[in-house]
Amino acid sequence: MTENRKTHAQEEDRRYTQVFEARCPVDASKVKHTVTFIAASCSRVDDLIEDFHCSRNSTCVQCQQNYL
Repeated sequence: MTENRKTHAQEEDRRYTQVFEARCPVDASKVKHTVTFIAASCSRVDDLIEDFHCSRNSTCVQCQQNYL
């Protein structure tokens, strides 16, 4: 296995997805945020956000800021 494949396989093992129920900051409607994380290899570092999706507007920057 090449080094690149090993790194990719390790990232796959650390990837997880969580769904959060929230209120939209624009109009206070109920939304679901689906966030895919890659677990950090050290507990002193936050997990990386790989993907964010809001059920109302997936490009909403205000919603994404809640997870940074």
